[in-house]
Amino acid sequence: MPELTVLFADIAQSTSLFEKYGDDKARSTISVVLDNLVNVAEKFQGKLIKTIGDEIMCTFPSPKFAIKAAIGMQEKTREGFIIGDHSIGIRIGFHHGAVIEENGDVYGDTVNVAARMSSLAKKGQIITNAMTFDDSSLNSAINHRHLGKTKIKGKLLAVRIIEIFWKKDDTQVTRISSAIDLKLPEAAYTMSMSINGRQIKMTEKSPNKIIGRGEECDIQILAPMASRSHAEIEFSDGNFKIADHSTNGTWIEMGGNSLRLHRDKTVLVGSGRIALGSADFSDLSMIIEFKV
Repeated sequence: MPELTVLFADIAQSTSLFEKYGDDKARSTISVVLDNLVNVAEKFQGKLIKTIGDEIMCTFPSPKFAIKAAIGMQEKTREGFIIGDHSIGIRIGFHHGAVIEENGDVYGDTVNVAARMSSLAKKGQIITNAMTFDDSSLNSAINHRHLGKTKIKGKLLAVRIIEIFWKKDDTQVTRISSAIDLKLPEAAYTMSMSINGRQIKMTEKSPNKIIGRGEECDIQILAPMASRSHAEIEFSDGNFKIADHSTNGTWIEMGGNSLRLHRDKTVLVGSGRIALGSADFSDLSMIIEFKV
């Protein structure tokens, strides 16, 4: 399958435009803005795939072209698209990967991830992920920042989110709050973990934590029998849960009982210990102690 960078750009807060200015005026203004975005995309080898209401979906041969187009789109919009007293703004997200091309459209996981990146963006933002950004070969030339990790449907590992700055003065750029909401109230649920003296705290707002031998894991444990991506801790349905994805299984001691997980999940309650790959709890440097 060919690899392309899929980019979504849409009008931020477009619903309020229709409510305030009516269908005809709002639709006409949005059409003008989208036409201008397409023109910018084409300057950077972009191809319009389709228009979906207040949104365009484009493809680019590489992330480098998508980044340049995204910055150009934001700059073009900033020049001044106004309806009434409302200044039009756009949000952009993109992702690079293999796609399925059929009848002038593109499908597949790459499209889904790109749409997710767009949904994380807010007005005036450009959002992608570390894998796509690293593939752009523009890292040192583009002002950006890491915004932490978030779980993406269909992806085992949490994805690192990148915001790309396009304004010369980036102090005015608002942080993304969809991926990692920095303004949420205090957490109602917490779980603390200790691994070889390292303290980790999770709340219901925390991204999932991947545990394993791989360097890409959030919690790296070099247990001899552990898999590279061994297990995942998440908060869902009011509980902290651990899911095993390993070859050899995960052992858990809690509530006076011991159990082995293998390609299954369970709720973590009270306090206990977790061992990866075997039931050997003797090497404390390889053991996760937890308390919910």
